[in-house]
Amino acid sequence: MHREIVREEIERTAMTMTAPHTIGIIGATGRTGGWVLEECLRKGHRCIALARSPRKLERFKESSPTYAACGNKDLLRIVRGDATTDEGIGALLEAKVDVIISAVGSSKTAIVVKKTADALVDALAAREECDMPRIIWMTSTGINEATDQAKSYPLFGKPSRWFFGYGGFGWLQFKVLIPYIIGQELWEDMGHSEDVIRKSGGVSRRTVIVRPTNMWPISEEATFSQKWWAEGGDGKDLEYSFVEAEDAPPGKWIYRRAIALALIDLVTDTSHDGTAKSLFAA
Repeated sequence: MHREIVREEIERTAMTMTAPHTIGIIGATGRTGGWVLEECLRKGHRCIALARSPRKLERFKESSPTYAACGNKDLLRIVRGDATTDEGIGALLEAKVDVIISAVGSSKTAIVVKKTADALVDALAAREECDMPRIIWMTSTGINEATDQAKSYPLFGKPSRWFFGYGGFGWLQFKVLIPYIIGQELWEDMGHSEDVIRKSGGVSRRTVIVRPTNMWPISEEATFSQKWWAEGGDGKDLEYSFVEAEDAPPGKWIYRRAIALALIDLVTDTSHDGTAKSLFAA
């Protein structure tokens, strides 16, 4: 029954969208990237998923309600490759993608986001700007301007923002949590990736940087597991809003699936290209 409902949603979406796009997805095996892949297919787009371990995406095929209901299995193509290398990005570009969505998150053990940005910019360097795919690049709220602003807040800040704003919680996040628990170097990896893109000329103008707020849920359920699928949220849980990156964020938690929906909506919305936007639950 659920499969039939999903099939109806796919058909309805296909009737209302202007034209499907070919979307390259980096980080499709991650806990946010998995939702990007799911919702891309639900929207009827052709998905090219770059993965170092394609076997992980076999679990997606086995468990995804959208893939199960999809009449055209060719909408998903899995490409083996490492996004931090020129060869990996080259394999993605050879698929003639219209848009690349990066949902790569900072690793707990390695610098990967900046390396991915380096490889992407290097691979596109020889192309004319009009021949480049558009880039939707996910980092995190608190990067660059927002980080500087948050660090300047006093411990208690405004009463209405003491916990979920950049008052006490912001102080705790940027003075304690990031430097001593997450690791400053790994956190700054995302900021450094933005610097690479911003200095890249044409690539920068073809890129929208998206900085989601605190991601929900915070559990570590394996991507594509039964519990992970159950954490998607529904209805109003998936509403979102963009604000200027320099604005102080309201600090609401946002579902990872809502982040995926926002990234995919940008596929057909070019009005934010060349800018950075913070993303929050509506």
